[in-house]
Formats: sequence, C-alpha cells, structure tokens
Amino acid sequence: MGSKKGGLTLAITVLAIVLIASVLPPPSGLNVSQWRMLWIIVLAVVYWASECVPIPLTGIIIILLLVVLGILPFDKAYGYVADKVIALIVAGEVLSIALAKHGVDRYLSLKILGVTGERAERVILGMMLSTAFISMWIPNTAAAAIMAPIAFGMLGLFGAEKGKSNLGKAMMIGVAYAASIGGLGTPVGTPPVPITISNIEKTTGLYIGFTTWMMWGVPLALLLVFIAWLELIILFKPEIREIKGGRRVIEEEMKKIGGLVGERKKALILFLVVAALWISDPIANQFIKDWTYVVSLIAIITLVFPKIGVLEWRDVSEKTDWGVVFLVAGGLALGGGLKESGLVELIGDFVTGYLSGLHPVLMITGISLLSALLITVFCSITATSSFAVPLGIAIAKGLGINPVVAAIAAGMSSAFAFLLPANTPPNAITYSYGYFKNYEMAKAGIILMIISSLIATLFAVFVAPVILGVSIV
Repeated sequence: MGSKKGGLTLAITVLAIVLIASVLPPPSGLNVSQWRMLWIIVLAVVYWASECVPIPLTGIIIILLLVVLGILPFDKAYGYVADKVIALIVAGEVLSIALAKHGVDRYLSLKILGVTGERAERVILGMMLSTAFISMWIPNTAAAAIMAPIAFGMLGLFGAEKGKSNLGKAMMIGVAYAASIGGLGTPVGTPPVPITISNIEKTTGLYIGFTTWMMWGVPLALLLVFIAWLELIILFKPEIREIKGGRRVIEEEMKKIGGLVGERKKALILFLVVAALWISDPIANQFIKDWTYVVSLIAIITLVFPKIGVLEWRDVSEKTDWGVVFLVAGGLALGGGLKESGLVELIGDFVTGYLSGLHPVLMITGISLLSALLITVFCSITATSSFAVPLGIAIAKGLGINPVVAAIAAGMSSAFAFLLPANTPPNAITYSYGYFKNYEMAKAGIILMIISSLIATLFAVFVAPVILGVSIV
C-alpha cells in the first residue's frame, strides 16, 4: 500500500511540476514549444523509469500533454494510435497467442533443442538460439516466458544450485539476452524495429520492407547470440560439462505436449503462410503499397476467421496486450513532438558538438552507444527507441551523414537491454528464478552492450547501405 501511495504522490507531483513549468517563460535559447516539450520528456522519463503509473498509461498521458500544451493538434497526436506500425505489432501479438494456445511455440523450441546434444555449452547455445528464433516472430517477453521454464527444468535435473551455479547463471542470463537480441531479426519481433522503419520512411521517404530488414537483421541477431553465448560461458564457466538426462527432459516435454496434429498443425501452417507473405514483401510491394502492413491485417483476420482460423475473438480480446498499442503510440507521438517542436534538432546540435570532426564510422558508433545507454534511463526498449531514433536522425543531419544509417544504428542499439533485470521484462522473468544477481547480469551486460553497439555500427555502416543502395554520407 505504501509503495502505491508513493507512486501516486510521485506521479501527481511530476505532472504538477510539468504543468506549472510549461506556463513559465522559457529560458534563453528555447522557444515555448521546445520548453514545453522538454518537460514532457522529463515526465516520460520519470514515469517510464519509475512505473509510478502503468507504462501504457504514460503513452496516453504523453499524447494528451502534446495536445493540451499546443505542440501537436489532436488529430495528429491521437493519430499515432492508428499508425500502420500498430497493425504490425498487433499482428505479432495475435500470432503469438495462436502459437501459444496450440503449443506450437514450445513444440518448435523443443525440436530445436533436440539437436543440441547434452554438453552444457551446447545446451546453453541451443536454449539461446531457440529463444532468439521464436523472439523473431513473437514478443520478446513471451519468448522469455516460454523458454525460462524449460531452462529451469533442465537446471533442476542435475541440481544446479540457485545463486551459485555458473551453469544456472549462464543459462538464465542467456535466455534473457537471446529474447532481446532475437527480436531484431524481423520487423515483427520487437517494437524498436518497426519504430525505426516508420521514422526512416517519415523522414526520408525510404520504405524498408520485411525481407529487406531481415537481410541484415537475421545475420546480426545470430552473430550477437553467438557472441553473447561465448561471453557467458567464459564469464560463468559451467561447473558441469555434460548434462546427463538433458535430452530426457526434452523427450518428456515433447510427450507432454504431444505431436504435430490437429489444431497445432493448422496453427503452424498458418504461421508459415503469414511468414511467407511477410517475406514476399520485395515483390508484392511493387503491386500493393505497404504490403507488410496489409499482410498484418490479413493475418489478424485469418487467424480469427471462423473455420479457417485457430482462435476465437475472445482469445484475442482477453490475451492481447492492448497496452502495447498505447505504449508504442505514445512513443511515436513523443518522437513526433520532438520533431514538431524542433527540440530534437536542438539536442542533436548539442550532441553533434562532441561528435563533429570524427570519422563517420566513429560518429555512428557514438550514436549506437548513446542509444544503448538510454535504456538505463527509460527502462523500456520501446520508449528508448522512440526517443533514440529521432535523436539519431537529428544528429546525423547535423553531422552531414545519412540519417537512414544513423536511424538503423540507433534503433538496433536501443534493444540492447543487457544491464539490469529492470531494463526489460525478459531480464525480470529470468531474474525471478533466482539463479543470478543484479551485479552478475551487469558485469556481463556492460561488455555485451559495448560489443553489440560496435557490431550494430558495422552492420548499419557497411551492410545495410549496400542492401538499401545508399551511402553513409
């Protein structure tokens, strides 16, 4: 009760400060819109970091303040709730519900684990690859929620002691990291990707299709999973080299869920059809604009359509995280307000002063590292990318480098929530099992965050531009 009262007090206090400060004359160098937008950012950071109000509610409050304080007109601010990115995110939610309801996600994960053998290092890698694969198609939170109990079952089989077992630390931290990394593989895997794509299209007019993103997203995700795995087994060298009975756990789990029959088979077929339609974007988009988003609506309809689909509308209405719609919409609106007020350019100019004169690759590296560090402020990859991508674009314009390259680097790096259990739900889910401590995740996370940011820079600078046919400057 005390914490709830404290949260309410903080929420009301911050809101009151923002409303009072916004009517005061702005300081030198800021106009009224920029001054008010700055205070909205303060509120967003405090609310998102402290969760003094539900995170999706913060998105709604941001939209409201943008309208009330005169930064965006109502139709434009609220219009972000119907942004085409939302269709992609909701489709991912509905698809994950369908896979979970019929056990397809667990079935596929166990099949992948079945080929890893019983050596401890390989089992950890198998867990991470399985988590990353399903995280490419369903929310990272759901991926972690699916894989963490399987990891827990394996660890319990040979008596890994909570808080002491290196194998337990590597396995559980690995599942959390893989859930965040895997989502970068496709535009439906994690909100930072569609947010990045949306910002690039609105700023430059360049459309990045589903398959086009996958051409660098999947290799990046696989490389980072392998690097994360290698780091974890070095930092937390498993005390047991071979997990005898690991395969038995998988076989027992497979028996529990049964074979690929009936509705499960139907759900898998529908999943493969939807994935194939998304992947056909480069060809289909020539005939139907925004094919990726059109397919998203088709997927929602098909999965729920009577006789054809595998869900009832009740499943969708009860199990979809509708809050993510307002979270993403609020983040997009925040980005829109930053651009409309000119504040993002002002912040960009400030950061540009520290990066100007450097080699373009070093500039992009700075943007990547800044985006990765912002997760510790926002404690939400969606909120981080909503702020970091427009900021990266503004910095790029000030430095004279291609904003597309900067946006991709910023978007990918904003998903590197590796430092603390509170940074993202997958971290919190695996932390709850008690196998590792805060400082142990931070020790592994700071190294992985730096390495991942550098690799994201290389992909953004040398791989993505070749695929997109653009230059770095």
